[in-house]
Amino acid sequence: MESKLIIENASEAIISVEQNGEISAWNKAAESVFGWKAGEVLGKPLDEFIVLNNGNGGSFFSQLEQQEAPKDTVVTFTHPAGRVVPFEFNVSKISSGANSIYAVFARDVSSRWQRERELFDAYQKQGIINSILNVSFRKVSFDEQMELILDLILSIPTIKLLPSGAILLAGDEPGVLYLKSQRGFSGQQIESCRQVPFGKCHCGRAAREGEIQFVECVDESHDFIFEQMKPHGHYCVPILTNYKVQGVIALYIEEGHRVSSLEIDTLKVIANVVGGIIERKKMEDQLSDLVEGLRSTINDLDYEKNFNESVISNLASGLLILDNSGRIEKSNPAARQFIGAIYDGSIDDKYLAEIFGESAAALLTTPRASIEFGRDELFLEQDGGGQKVFEYIAMPREDGLGREQGLILNFSDVTAHKRIQAELEKMNRFSTIAEIASAVAHEIRNPLAGIMTMAQIIEEQLPENDSKKEYIGRIIRQVDRLNVLLTDFFTYARPPRPKKEKVALVSIIDEIRPFMQNKMQKCGITFAEKYGDRLPDIMVDSNQIQQVFLNLMLNSMDAIKQDGAILLNAEYISKNSEDFDYEKSLWLDPKCNYVVVTFEDSGGGMSPETLERVFEPFFTTKHNGTGLGMAIVFRILKENNAGIKVESNNGPGTTFTLFFMVD
Repeated sequence: MESKLIIENASEAIISVEQNGEISAWNKAAESVFGWKAGEVLGKPLDEFIVLNNGNGGSFFSQLEQQEAPKDTVVTFTHPAGRVVPFEFNVSKISSGANSIYAVFARDVSSRWQRERELFDAYQKQGIINSILNVSFRKVSFDEQMELILDLILSIPTIKLLPSGAILLAGDEPGVLYLKSQRGFSGQQIESCRQVPFGKCHCGRAAREGEIQFVECVDESHDFIFEQMKPHGHYCVPILTNYKVQGVIALYIEEGHRVSSLEIDTLKVIANVVGGIIERKKMEDQLSDLVEGLRSTINDLDYEKNFNESVISNLASGLLILDNSGRIEKSNPAARQFIGAIYDGSIDDKYLAEIFGESAAALLTTPRASIEFGRDELFLEQDGGGQKVFEYIAMPREDGLGREQGLILNFSDVTAHKRIQAELEKMNRFSTIAEIASAVAHEIRNPLAGIMTMAQIIEEQLPENDSKKEYIGRIIRQVDRLNVLLTDFFTYARPPRPKKEKVALVSIIDEIRPFMQNKMQKCGITFAEKYGDRLPDIMVDSNQIQQVFLNLMLNSMDAIKQDGAILLNAEYISKNSEDFDYEKSLWLDPKCNYVVVTFEDSGGGMSPETLERVFEPFFTTKHNGTGLGMAIVFRILKENNAGIKVESNNGPGTTFTLFFMVD
């Protein structure tokens, strides 16, 4: 009786199932998790009430009976109320004579499951946003950008989209959407959706309401019905900037698809990014028109009295008006904000050389003959360190008689865009090199194996005292050396998929310490460790991260050579910390927490040139190095959702900083 009360009131769902699959016990927690009262299920088959949505394809009872499910397996089923419930369970089989009873312990893990889904969704969301931003930097037409962006949106892995969709943009005529790009549309659809008034069908309603329109099937709310239309649903997402409708993204989904808040959030973020790209295109067109317009209308304007302050004050880019001596007569708020990063104080009535320096001022004040030549870039050092990149164009000012009165200087701060572009270009370059390395290594390995085989056969056939055996031995040793090099090639080009698990950082260091102690003692190198309080575990492949730490330690010892120190420091930094410089490490997600590990050595340091190329494959400063060690470190960390940066001042000491994302 006492054990029955304990089971009945246990916090976990406890179910007992007879050998024939019928339920013999069902406690209160099971009623809460699965939605069925004990009186409804007792004596009835388990599979009649718990129908799995996932798992390994069989029924729930068959998994228990065959003991296929490992401990703490997570599966989902649909609750009688309609919601999907993930639960974690393990099974104990109790045998009594010829009969067996299965004791099932189940726990509702909805909160954890939801967090994991949100983390995965955030990762995928960031990936698609990065891809869309990458498209915005490509030197293709705006129409081509919209085509590429639509393809990226339709490939979102976290939303089950059909391969059909469109982007419609607001045009010159108010209240009308125009079809800009489409995928999977029939000729009839293209003709009907070429122009869609606001309020017409789901796209028009999304534009009119400024809210996402979701439908799970074709119903009476569809104003456009086409021949041979297949069953489907819709997400119609408005593209808004500053509450103004720029267009609508129309996406097709399977019929009966359930709306998800995660999907809604993802689509809103993507629409905001697309809106920014559209707004930027419009702004560039507006700026081009403005500069051309100033050239043709400046003869009719008395700049001292009648210059239109409202035009320049509301520009998102900086605008400076200079006289013939290079003195700033007027500036807009954006210009003052941009210049504030490199100059402390008022800029009005200052000479350009006072703010930017003589050489930069001379460059800035060289007018371009025409806007068609594009915009130049200017690199300036900030007072607190770091570099700012300005994109600018200088145009001459003329009075009504065509006489020069100075310059109009238009510029934008593109520092963040340049950093993102540089990171993307570096990743693309590394990826290309990896593919080439893999192909070359594969082609070399086959003939190398033939050389090894023939050399071994010759060695076996030579008499023991034959002097040629030494030459053959050298060939075999060199082939072995090349095989080691090829193994490094393959490790860099196609690192094995990491087997991630939660592991303590200290345990990883403990594994590699014995490999280092002997060499460090011989070289007089000390190794000190410092770990922060309550350091959380990291989700990584332990063996791969051991290789990373081992490579970094060997690199530090090579830099020190004799008598020095290596300091390892690890600490937990939350997403709210001010310790992160997100401008310098653009790949860091400000919404995530990190375990940050630093390796600081007292070696000779690196030159700026070496620092810039330290993670490039096949780059090395060592006479016998392959240039793959640090490249492999970079690739392994990327595969484990981690990152690395290096700092050195061309003097004693180098610091490698690793960032491991924490759930």
